[in-house]
Amino acid sequence: MKKISKYLILLFMFIAIVFILFFLNTDKKEANEPVVNGNIIHVKNFDLDAKSTNLKTMTEGSIFVEGEKEHIDHIKIVAHVEIDPVDWGGVAFYIPDQWSVSSITSSYPEHQSKLKPAEYVFTWMNSSDDSSWRTMIEIGRERNYIANGGGTGTIVIELSPDQKGMSPSESLKIGIEVGSEEKNGNRIMGTDSVKVAVF
Repeated sequence: MKKISKYLILLFMFIAIVFILFFLNTDKKEANEPVVNGNIIHVKNFDLDAKSTNLKTMTEGSIFVEGEKEHIDHIKIVAHVEIDPVDWGGVAFYIPDQWSVSSITSSYPEHQSKLKPAEYVFTWMNSSDDSSWRTMIEIGRERNYIANGGGTGTIVIELSPDQKGMSPSESLKIGIEVGSEEKNGNRIMGTDSVKVAVF
């Protein structure tokens, strides 16, 4: 009788240890799995090309909004850009008022090892109170009107609200423009444009 009870206790302990190891292993697997779109509450896609000209300049990508239904904590713009070799207007993004650019990452122009991507991205701040835009980010735009040879690349722009946890608003729009042309002696940059309503 004592032998049977010893075996039963050992069997019970063995089963308990197997269950504990199984649950510990399951927790580790779940902890190591990446979270996909953890705090993303909205994704907006965009696609724009210089169709009004003969240029092959374009940009396409997505705007990822992070936060909760009641407030927005962060916005990330991920864009592929392609700029025509003879286009001096490039691509520009307009960031609305009440939003600050926290970081910009660029690979434009790719496949050109001697060129530094940081030298092809410019940020302009708007000091006017009348404008709905605070910041303009230009990629491959040459204000001397001489094309830089074009190319392709990926741009990642991260935005933070001035006030913590801004509430979603229909007025939150990101402006995008591409292209350039010369007409009757006038030089025009941003021949094609779109306003992307984030909400």
